[in-house]
Amino acid sequence: MSKHITYLYFDDTPRTADQVKENLESESLSIIVRREEPWKEIIAYLLDNEATFDGLILDWRLDASEDSNADFSSEALAQHCRRLQVDKVNGRGFNKSFPIILCSSQPGFKSIHQKDTTSEDLFDGVFEKNHLEDKEDFLLSLIESYEILAKKNVKVEEIISLSETEQLKIDNGLIRKINEIKEKQPHETVQFLNKEVINKNGVLIGEDVLLTRLGIKNDSEGWEFLKNELSIFRYKGVLSSVERWWSDLIEEWWSENFDGTTLKFLNAQERIQYLETKYENLKDSLNEQELSFGADSKEFWTVCRATGVPLAEMDGFIIDEHQHYSWQDKGYICLEEAKDETFRGESWNALLPYEEERLKSYFEDNV
Repeated sequence: MSKHITYLYFDDTPRTADQVKENLESESLSIIVRREEPWKEIIAYLLDNEATFDGLILDWRLDASEDSNADFSSEALAQHCRRLQVDKVNGRGFNKSFPIILCSSQPGFKSIHQKDTTSEDLFDGVFEKNHLEDKEDFLLSLIESYEILAKKNVKVEEIISLSETEQLKIDNGLIRKINEIKEKQPHETVQFLNKEVINKNGVLIGEDVLLTRLGIKNDSEGWEFLKNELSIFRYKGVLSSVERWWSDLIEEWWSENFDGTTLKFLNAQERIQYLETKYENLKDSLNEQELSFGADSKEFWTVCRATGVPLAEMDGFIIDEHQHYSWQDKGYICLEEAKDETFRGESWNALLPYEEERLKSYFEDNV
């Protein structure tokens, strides 16, 4: 993005806000810090100065300090801003849609806020302040995404950066859904894509799953070269500040380049042998992924939700969670995590009932 971006940041603790500002600002991004104000004043300020900012950052507890002038919550302010982006109130409203970020210095804030389903659709990102400080790319990509989605009759190709021919190669359910939501308010489309597509493994996968499916460790000397070779399959649509890859396109590339084989049904050693044959400079530069505790198969395809170790689906235990859409993969945990439950309640809550039975049978057979 070439233009300079400005976020308006409301916080009741200037020292903390100034630190966030200092760590976030760059040649591309400015942060304007303001103290909280009474409701009427802050709404009037936002409407009067709409042209001076591209997005908002709100501290979770604007009324936390004893000398706070805020007579409202951050959620109420965000909700009213969303309303003013669509309708006029007392003859006034915003002329554009813009992203709204929520942050807090309270430890564990993000997990606390996730339990508040009443406000989950108001914010484009929820971060602890120490994590917000490295989100410059995300903040910039949000603005670009809003501008794309605000276009009248925006095309699917503009949203996910895939040609019509390429769209035929991925889950058709995703294309239909994007066509359904692309005319909604930008914040609705952004939040849907972020929550249900970009941050869910399935049609898009992260680097950890990509490495797993190739059977190689991320410390492999040849990984950067291979990663660059696969860059044509990187997701380049809205909110592409985090690296994700089109899984279906990679599987098609594999079949076309490696004797019509199916990537999923090869073990890690076979995958590496194919890669080293195609790319001579990768010879002896790819380190093979290793089996985790209790695992039998090296036909790695996913990662443990809790520990990140590579797993063949047959060795993982399926997490009991609602799978909203056809393009999303099931979540798995490894045997060690299923046994010790170290991250239960944090990375996962329960296994599917028949997986609980399978786990019980495993321990009965391996006493």
